[in-house]
Amino acid sequence: MKVLLTILIGLSIGIAQSIQISIDRNKLLEGDMLTLSIEVTGGEEFAQVDLGPLEKDFEIISGPSQQTNIQWINGRMASTKTLTWTLSPIRSGKFSIPPLSGTVGNRSFKGKSIPIEVMKTGDLQQNTVFIVAELDKEKVCIGEQVTLTYKLYKEPNVNIAGIDQFKMPDFKGFWAEEIYTPQQLKFQAQEEVLNGVKYQVANLGQRALFPISSDEHKIPPISLKVQLEVKKKKRRRDPFFDPFFDSFFSETKTKILRSKEKTLFIESFPEPRPFDFTGAVGDFQMNAEVDRLDGKVNEGLSFTISLKGTGNIGLFSLPDIKFPDGVEAFPPSDSFDKDGFRNKLTGIQKWEYILIPRQAGVIVIPRVQMSFYDPSIKSWKRISTDPIQLSIAPSEIDNVYNGSLTKREVELLGQDIRFIRTDTKILPSKNSNKTTLIILIYISSVIMFISPLLLSKFMGYRIATESNRQVRGALRKSIKTLRSINHDPFETASRAFYEYLKDKCSLKTNNLDPASVEMILNNRLEQKIIDRVKEILTVCDAGKYSPDAIKREGTIKKEMLEIIKQVDKDLS
Repeated sequence: MKVLLTILIGLSIGIAQSIQISIDRNKLLEGDMLTLSIEVTGGEEFAQVDLGPLEKDFEIISGPSQQTNIQWINGRMASTKTLTWTLSPIRSGKFSIPPLSGTVGNRSFKGKSIPIEVMKTGDLQQNTVFIVAELDKEKVCIGEQVTLTYKLYKEPNVNIAGIDQFKMPDFKGFWAEEIYTPQQLKFQAQEEVLNGVKYQVANLGQRALFPISSDEHKIPPISLKVQLEVKKKKRRRDPFFDPFFDSFFSETKTKILRSKEKTLFIESFPEPRPFDFTGAVGDFQMNAEVDRLDGKVNEGLSFTISLKGTGNIGLFSLPDIKFPDGVEAFPPSDSFDKDGFRNKLTGIQKWEYILIPRQAGVIVIPRVQMSFYDPSIKSWKRISTDPIQLSIAPSEIDNVYNGSLTKREVELLGQDIRFIRTDTKILPSKNSNKTTLIILIYISSVIMFISPLLLSKFMGYRIATESNRQVRGALRKSIKTLRSINHDPFETASRAFYEYLKDKCSLKTNNLDPASVEMILNNRLEQKIIDRVKEILTVCDAGKYSPDAIKREGTIKKEMLEIIKQVDKDLS
């Protein structure tokens, strides 16, 4: 029998208009569902209702579905418009459906609470089918990996007729990496025993979670909608009934399974922390190499740092590297090669720097060192690379151009130097007249005196005009990039900002990241604007992996456009 709550809200065209808010039952077990109905009698529109008050104690499984029923009573037509939702209580105990408010046409209404009781079915191990959220550890430090596995347990005699796809929750307070996602539900051949009962187990998915700085580190519950086969009750048992026909006498029952929320306890790092600790947690090895050990002034060299190991790779940066005064370094490009066959996040992270020697001689790239916390031994470790000695020869153009040219000038010279002839030829002489020789000497002297000035003026003009065009068109170019059609809005947004900053500040490299952007903008903008830029760029970098970032997929271009305009305004 339905539990009904009727609200009379007025008359409409002489016919009484009423609203009934009802549920199909007010006593149920954990995992069961109930139906909420709102009927409008004598009205021409469906009710518009706010279901926000339900979110505290209920999960909306489906709805609203609409139904219109028309009847003729004593020669008059009466219509009933009904909205229905399927709800699942998310906790047990005695509570109520809160008062719901809404409108029908231009009239408003508000209902009263409807009490319900959700009875427990016992501990998980006493159920025939249930979900468990399993953690490999319950106490970790910031940055340490904890592996989360969602498992579906069922007794062997329980048949699952169907299962709906479920969505992994948002792991607030964590950086999440996918370890395993099944393509289809598959129970393991080996059964597990819990409290003396055998269960078949299926892996619903695994995630590697890395706690980040946050006020709360809770593993949220997941819910799963399953259809279970239930035998129909027979009034009497026929001893001659063939069990082959059992399937014709069964039906399905929908059940909502929920895991329990879990809390992860965060341990503090031992003190004192090393000065070169930047957040690395795990076990790592580090190596450094260059593409060659000799070169020339103003020629680029590739310097690569490789970090191999298991841990929170990608969630920390290298300590600041102080290169020798005679070496100019571009911001690094980084890459990560993940080992997909491990339950722990394992792989190789590489940072590649382009180094340009500015002076000849022996240059030593100092060792790079960093400290990390090893949770397996609960202690600090330090690793470092070996120093690298480079032999740098003078450049062939040192006598023509000043060795302190900017990166932009070096790029232009690299394009134009091929057109300058370095070999000398003696002009043929038709006679040995002294006057002619003297004139030639004077002309040569004048040319040698004024040619460096002309060349400097010409090169400076080219550099200035092209650089100015880039600065003036930086904002327009970034807006054009943001308006382009691209399947990945995060990549488009970050590329637009990096291109803008490169042109606006006349940078000489495309290898930019949030850390290098902060260094460039430091002391040029207010800190809150720099923090906003870093936050948006970090979201763009994590767009394919972070659930929080995916939520901003539709707005990330707009956010980037606004911050670029703000940065351009402050830099102008």
